[in-house]
Amino acid sequence: MKSYLLIALFGAFGTLARFSVIQITPKIFQTIFPIGTLTVNLLGCFLIGLVSGVLDTKFISIDENFKNYITIGFLGGFTTFSSFSQDFFNLINSSNYLLAFFYIFVSVFFGLLMFYLG
Repeated sequence: MKSYLLIALFGAFGTLARFSVIQITPKIFQTIFPIGTLTVNLLGCFLIGLVSGVLDTKFISIDENFKNYITIGFLGGFTTFSSFSQDFFNLINSSNYLLAFFYIFVSVFFGLLMFYLG
């Protein structure tokens, strides 16, 4: 039961971090492109890859539960496929078709690349 509560707590912190990034980025970058969602998803992919890679080495011994708190909890709450989907359809509904499909390409390609680099 303790593990479930800690994953939920870490997930809540990840969600708050995502909300903060998504609120701040439009103020920095004046664009209709969903840069906030892209930022959290690419950063999240990189960090999940990094944490998984670092914690899966024979040189570092970290409790599997702690790894789950970070990857499933915090980073799972930080990244978001639902916002990615909503942003895509918002671009489609505003007739930004090319930008919408560019967003899919950038998100998927660079998400995989960031995970690999992590």
